[in-house]
Parts: sequence; C-alpha cells; structure tokens
Amino acid sequence: MDDMPAISDEIPILTVPTVLFPGTFLPVQVTDDAQRKLLRDCLSAGRRLGVILSPDARHASRSSIPFTTGCLASVTLLAHSGDENSEEPLQAMLFGKQRMRVLDLLQQKPYLTGRIEQLDDQHGANIARRTEQVARIFAQYLAVIGEYYDTEVDDITLPHDPTMASYMLASVLYLPAVLKQRWLESASTALRLDEEQRYLAMECEKHTALLRLSQYADQRFSPPDHRLYLTLTSQN
Repeated sequence: MDDMPAISDEIPILTVPTVLFPGTFLPVQVTDDAQRKLLRDCLSAGRRLGVILSPDARHASRSSIPFTTGCLASVTLLAHSGDENSEEPLQAMLFGKQRMRVLDLLQQKPYLTGRIEQLDDQHGANIARRTEQVARIFAQYLAVIGEYYDTEVDDITLPHDPTMASYMLASVLYLPAVLKQRWLESASTALRLDEEQRYLAMECEKHTALLRLSQYADQRFSPPDHRLYLTLTSQN
C-alpha cells in the first residue's frame, strides 16, 4: 500500500496506448516533448505519476477526454541519450502501484496533471477457489498455445494473492486495450477472475479445435509415402 493519501495533491498524468496494472511493469516509448519532461521530472524527483489509457484506444469515439481509471506508478528506469534536446524516442520502464481514478485534470502545460483518488479492490466470495481455478486453466492455456504454435512457452506462475494474480493475468494476456481497461476498472477481484477464466476457457476451446482441424487436414491430405511411389515406378 502506498503512503500517499487516498486523495492526492496534483500529480503528473501520463497517457499511454495500453493499460498498466498494479504489481506489473510496463515499457513505454515517448516522442512528445511534454511527456519526455514529465518522465524526466518524475524520475529525478522520485515522484509518482498517474498512468491512464489514451483516448485513441476508444473504438466508438475519439473524445479528447481520456479514460479516468488508471494506475498510480513510478518510473523505475529511463533510457535516453543524455541530451534533453534530442529527438530520439525516450524509453522508460513504469511500475504499477495501485489502481486510481483521476478526479480533476488541473493543467495541460508543461504536461498534463491532475488530482487522483486511490482505489481498493474487494475480494468477493470464494476467492481462493476462484484463484485456483484460474491458475489451472491458465496452465492449460499455455500448454495449448505451445502445442498450437509448436513452440516452447515459458511457465508463468501466478501469485498466490488473488488480486495480484488477476492483475498479472490481465497484464500478460494479449488482449484489446479496451478489454484490459474494463478489467482494470472492475472493483471486484472475484468478477475480474471470473471474466479471465471465461476468456481462457474460450481461447483453450478455440485453439484446441483449430489444432484438431489442422491435424485432421494433415492426415487427410498428407502426401503419399515415397516408398509407394518407388514401387509404382519400378513396375513400369
């Protein structure tokens, strides 16, 4: 838990094209001068920032108002040329601390700032059982994906803490940003785990069916045995 009060004073707000979850890392690359200054200021002063999904991630509208639910974060690493006037992209590593909501956007220059409130999660009922179920189907999902793409898939062990497990799972899955945002906005760990379990179950079913179809096609339309070809030619 952060030492910051539930409602903060003015802090920098960074908009990014993806979603950061508490307890996870997010690499970012910025070219905008204001965002460069924001990251440099936060790192040099050890200052926290609010990270929210940029409005361009919306499908239905292109509102200039960004999503308000995001993640309180710190800058853990900054890679740059050392020249503040350089036009090279500035790369940074962010670490998520806690879910938060932007209450007010206070200014635009030199970069976006606002006041936030920190958000806690409610575990919900049968949370231990839910966490075990998600861990099992996630392991099944990794095995299916590895077989489908015929590649080695790293074994990822989810944390025992239900909320952190739900955050890590949401972070590592390849999902549309708007779906990740919906999971971040959920105040219930149980509901987030339930949605993740349903998603993994559908993905396992889909890839298993595709794998079986591919194997059937290989067997059905496989080229003839070369020994048979040699037998036929020798008879002629």
